[in-house]
Amino acid sequence: MVEHNAALIIAYQRIEHISRFVPTLIESGTTDIYVALDGSNNSNIATLQKHLIDEIVAAAQNPRVNVWIWMRDQNLGAAVSVFTAIEWFFQFEEEGLILEDDLAFNSDFVSFAKKCLKDFRQSNSVWLISGNQFFERELETDGPVLSHYPLIWGWATWKDKWLDIKEAILAPGSIQKRFCLNPRILFWEFGRNRSQSGKVDAWDIPLVSPMWKRNKYCVQPPKNLVSNVGVDNYSTHTTHPVWPLMMGVEHLERHSEDYKASAPELTQKLDHLLTTKFYKVRKRHCLLPFYGPIKDLFTPNKFQLGLRERVSRVSIPEKRTLLNGS
Repeated sequence: MVEHNAALIIAYQRIEHISRFVPTLIESGTTDIYVALDGSNNSNIATLQKHLIDEIVAAAQNPRVNVWIWMRDQNLGAAVSVFTAIEWFFQFEEEGLILEDDLAFNSDFVSFAKKCLKDFRQSNSVWLISGNQFFERELETDGPVLSHYPLIWGWATWKDKWLDIKEAILAPGSIQKRFCLNPRILFWEFGRNRSQSGKVDAWDIPLVSPMWKRNKYCVQPPKNLVSNVGVDNYSTHTTHPVWPLMMGVEHLERHSEDYKASAPELTQKLDHLLTTKFYKVRKRHCLLPFYGPIKDLFTPNKFQLGLRERVSRVSIPEKRTLLNGS
């Protein structure tokens, strides 16, 4: 019997990266590929999307591979497009990889994600698996490392964990007294409020604070397995090749051992590195509740409606449209 493995590709108008990584997915044993395309009224983008579908179908000329498609009839924006695509995916799958069209990776990422999906399935504290590792030299480990930060440039999760993630993203933010002088929590709660209100187009920012507060983890590999190569005119957030964009993709040295939770010291070290060097949270962010709202008075909202309202207006298909396969 062929092992069932599923992956979701969320795309808009990039073709070249998907054309390269779809064969990697198939060679690594992926049997079901879901493609969710955001809508557009632009005829040039519509043409690109048709080429993209043709490329995926051509790459998946394998009787054991199914390609499922959801073409949205309107442009939802980055946050709602990703969020609703994941909702659609988990109507039919219990676990799987989640990929956007601006990534590059090799088969080691697929193998790592599949193994972690198996090894951490019963862990209530692990919510997702990432293909990103920005601090290999500092950590000096050959096994997975847990972090409170959800890195989502190529990731994987389970249906039941997605329900928890979904609830955490859409739930109203709050700051308890014990966190009122914590710059990290204040930084992410402020970002959560901006994302939920429609000030910025992001779905993952509201997830960070709940993961810290609830002590939930993202499994990260010992080496970087996925690169964000989406530095182009199509990008929503990443328009300049600053670190860790365009970071190299590496190979793992081991695959066979059972993956277990990392030592608490490694988790603490990785969290500190991500907080200070990647996200650049500083003590001055304790003052965000004072200067943040004033700054936002001069920043127009990207959307009239908040994230929850925008998500609720999207109808998720209850059936799948098969493009290719058996």
